Amino acid sequence: MRLKHVGMLFLLLLVAGGVRADGILLPGPITGILPDEPYFAVKYHRVKTEIKDQLCTTYVDQVFVNRGHREMEATYVFPLPAGAVVQKFTLTADGQEIPARLMDKDEAQRLYEDIVRRRRDPALLTYAGNNAYQAKIYPIPAGGERRIEIRYTQLLSYDNGLVSYLYPLSTEKFSSEPIKEVSFVADLESAQPLGSVYSPSHDVSITRKDDKHVRVSYEETGTRPDRDLLLYFNLAKDPVGLSLVTFKEPGKNGFFLLLAAPTVEQEAATALPKHVVFVMDTSGSMSGEKIKQVQGALTYCVNSLNPQDQFDIVAFSDHPESFAPKMVAADEEHVKSARKFIAGFEARGGTDIQTALQTALALRTDGDANYLVFLTDGQPTVGETDTEKILQQVGKLAPTGANPTRAFVFGVGYDVNTNFLDRMAQGHGGLSTYVRPSEDIEQSVSSFFGKIAQPRLTNLTLDWGGAEIYDAFPRQLPDLFAGSQIEMFGRYRQSSAGATKLTLSGTTAGGSRHYVLNATLPEVCRGTDYLASLWAARKIGFLLDEIRLQGQKKELVDEVVRLSLEYGILTQYTAFLALEGEAVPAGTITDRVSAAPMMQGPAGAAGPAGPAQVAASQNGQNLQLQTKVGANNNYVDESGAVQRLTNVQNLGQRGYVQRGARWEDMRYQPPQKIALQVQAYSEAYFQLSRAFPEMNAALSLGDKLLLEVNGQAVEVGTEGRTRLSDADLAALAAGKAPAGG
Repeated sequence: MRLKHVGMLFLLLLVAGGVRADGILLPGPITGILPDEPYFAVKYHRVKTEIKDQLCTTYVDQVFVNRGHREMEATYVFPLPAGAVVQKFTLTADGQEIPARLMDKDEAQRLYEDIVRRRRDPALLTYAGNNAYQAKIYPIPAGGERRIEIRYTQLLSYDNGLVSYLYPLSTEKFSSEPIKEVSFVADLESAQPLGSVYSPSHDVSITRKDDKHVRVSYEETGTRPDRDLLLYFNLAKDPVGLSLVTFKEPGKNGFFLLLAAPTVEQEAATALPKHVVFVMDTSGSMSGEKIKQVQGALTYCVNSLNPQDQFDIVAFSDHPESFAPKMVAADEEHVKSARKFIAGFEARGGTDIQTALQTALALRTDGDANYLVFLTDGQPTVGETDTEKILQQVGKLAPTGANPTRAFVFGVGYDVNTNFLDRMAQGHGGLSTYVRPSEDIEQSVSSFFGKIAQPRLTNLTLDWGGAEIYDAFPRQLPDLFAGSQIEMFGRYRQSSAGATKLTLSGTTAGGSRHYVLNATLPEVCRGTDYLASLWAARKIGFLLDEIRLQGQKKELVDEVVRLSLEYGILTQYTAFLALEGEAVPAGTITDRVSAAPMMQGPAGAAGPAGPAQVAASQNGQNLQLQTKVGANNNYVDESGAVQRLTNVQNLGQRGYVQRGARWEDMRYQPPQKIALQVQAYSEAYFQLSRAFPEMNAALSLGDKLLLEVNGQAVEVGTEGRTRLSDADLAALAAGKAPAGG
């Protein structure tokens, strides 16, 4: 059994035509709804899902409360997913069971539009395109409750090795107060092994009972859910569960997410032998609580070694001291001796990083997986102090290639040289982690080492079978460990659309292995537009690191700004666009970037050390590791502090900024001409919603908007067209401005 936490996604996944299952309780009959009447409060929202292979049964249990001061009638509307069959609808009031009726898509569409017109709440448009159940609820007294239970079944889609399930929890607009309890439990069962289980939206817990049974759970209290829960799982045909998710708009290059995770059967196999050298800074600056935490962390690490592993420890200050003259087996005797060696650490002397790394890398061997775990709280002060020369020597002693030494670096405090440590880690297929003064070294190091304790597949390579792939991140595939998962985001060319064969190769305990996925890179694929934003976050993180480590170059800054505006991801180079009251004129973005103090790169910093550099390093790395479009309205300012802007929203692959009462597409830059003005809630407004359902996510922001539709600027507000012709809609579909504006 294992528990896996997957981070949160602060993104509203409003997928037209997708699974819609949570109900809305509206005050009064539909024809009598008033705009200022409050929604009923949701007391709790519980969901249980049973998925056997692709057949899914979902149980919904909701309790609504009338928080008003008078008795109110209500209408319950339940949007149904495509192909779903309702098996149970239970609502009993005053001893009578309330009947419900099924509406087809066209009738449901008219219902939603009528509600939006009356309530002037465009969020309801996100439910357009589905069938619906409707029930008239008997009057609910002030303070009274109504419980509604629904059970429905559906056949989930299977594509490129993955089954997908979407349950909407975005009920923020439909509850008059925070919901006391929201819970979701999905029990997955399959006739064949289950590989990757991945949620790009929520911090779910994943418990593997065995190869064919997995439980996924999520729970929050006192919340207003604002994002849908999206879940993928792989019906593994190989021990690493290769699978692919794609997104592609017509005529454009596509996006992909490649997933790989060892099955329980693969995890139970013998772990690959690994060679680990721990290089620990014991200089004088590590005295006190730091050295105690280092001792605890290192003790945990050596206790976690497998019997077939080999290891050594190099403690260094102004000279290195090795636990053993050469690598030793991680048997009981050596581990016991190592604990005594660790207990004798004393913090004193200077910091000779070069000699310590030279000693450690001389121990590497060919054949097995080599790992270097390096921890320091300072910069080189003894011996070679030129970090460029130290990096050159590290490169000679640990060449990259078929059997690399992966370097995992821990910088403690703010006095570390982030430029040096990041380049060493990135140049050798590892990661750099920074432990701030207020954080626990032991916890950080122990947590990391627990993740790499059991290598299952190393020295990975990927063959795309002739498909033209580009801008894939991570640039170098990491090793695959028990309990871990690989997520690679990238792009594919329009010309590569079609069938292809992916081959993942690597080394296991039993020798070289090749795993094949016969996949399709589609010509058009919708409903997964969040992939574009995730990919953009990773590329921006890569570019920010390039700027920070190599120096600020105009072409790199321009690309960061372009991607930030295109996909709505804030950075220190674009945050000012959201902070200012008016947009920046076209063609002057780079000039404004250069003029703004908070935009300065390494040239404006006081060196490679300090809180701002540590924060910038971690920010870039976090973006490169992002598996969820999380804090896209966060950015790191010039002091290293994380700032969050409340006037920025990321919906799907687009970003929007609120200027005054109006939300604007971040891609819009004056003096771009407004191609069309439409009056909110008019027939023209709903014509746009029907013709371009992908707009509904943006329309949900409010009734004063400036959007881009196929490259044309469309303004929604109190004035404008009230009806559009077929020619107008055809022009927008072709990326042209309608006649008459």
